[in-house]
Amino acid sequence: MKSSMLDKLLFSGRWEHRAEGSCASAPNVNVQFSANAKFVTFDLEGYSRWRFDLDGKPVTYFQTSGRATKKLGAASDGKNHLYRLIKISENNPGEVCLHSVGLDATGAFGAKPLPSNRKVEFIGDSYTVGFGNEGSDTDPAEMEFEKTDASKSYAFVLADGFKADFQINAVSGRGLVRNYANIAPGWNLAKLYNYTVAGSAATSENPALWNAEQFHPQVIVVFVGINDFQGEPPYADKEIFKAAYARFLDKLREAHPGVKFLLLSTKVWPNDDLTPTIQEIYDAQIAAGFRDVEYKDIQTENSGLLGHPNVLSHQEIANIIRPIIARLGGWLSR
Repeated sequence: MKSSMLDKLLFSGRWEHRAEGSCASAPNVNVQFSANAKFVTFDLEGYSRWRFDLDGKPVTYFQTSGRATKKLGAASDGKNHLYRLIKISENNPGEVCLHSVGLDATGAFGAKPLPSNRKVEFIGDSYTVGFGNEGSDTDPAEMEFEKTDASKSYAFVLADGFKADFQINAVSGRGLVRNYANIAPGWNLAKLYNYTVAGSAATSENPALWNAEQFHPQVIVVFVGINDFQGEPPYADKEIFKAAYARFLDKLREAHPGVKFLLLSTKVWPNDDLTPTIQEIYDAQIAAGFRDVEYKDIQTENSGLLGHPNVLSHQEIANIIRPIIARLGGWLSR
């Protein structure tokens, strides 16, 4: 994407800015800009669902497949307004690219939106994506694409409510050391986290590594391990999992000095191994002298698609952990 265009757009989430466009795979990556326009066009490539906002409120949803230019109506009142395009599905595998943003002939971009002084990151799997949250446990599995709205996940609801800049680095089906049903062996969350565009890392010849200097969160919510201990065995070795988790926290501490953590767990099928294991990790962190971690066990009614939390459950999760994040970040709700 041309540098002149990047000067007008505020990107949130992990984007790789290439000559031909800005590409991403994570759920809820988005771009914001100010404009006085009659309509807006987006040159998009990739299989995804999108939400288009005007002044913080959704005005339309649409889907892309392949490359196409999408034309959307704007405020048309002669004033500058804030627009936001949000990717509400994930690419697992794959990626999407935004090649350009255009306006009508008389339209003009305003000043680039300013970043927030609040920054939060969510690391997780399908629960954090918001997988199947608009579906039910009676819907067929093939409806996962149209039944997932990542902008209704607990992570987006919280970040948006805090008016924080955020990253949601979550990939469905992946565990910290072992993936669900041992799919994609070797490409677990611990490895995928290293890449800017995780969805295409395994198929790219030279995938771009993420530079942690680009985003320093004040709070990181870690909700990993469901896929390590759920579904068909063999499950992750608990000692290997605990060691990997501790190394991951140390890696994040080194990258983001002073960061605070909220560790989450939930009940998993069939052995409910995750919660006691995360409790042991938390206890070990406290025993080692760390005072930058908090822990919360979350119980949800998993009546969404394929036994996932639905939209209501995501709202409940957000309500439960909102005061914890506010305290860790030193933020008051606004």
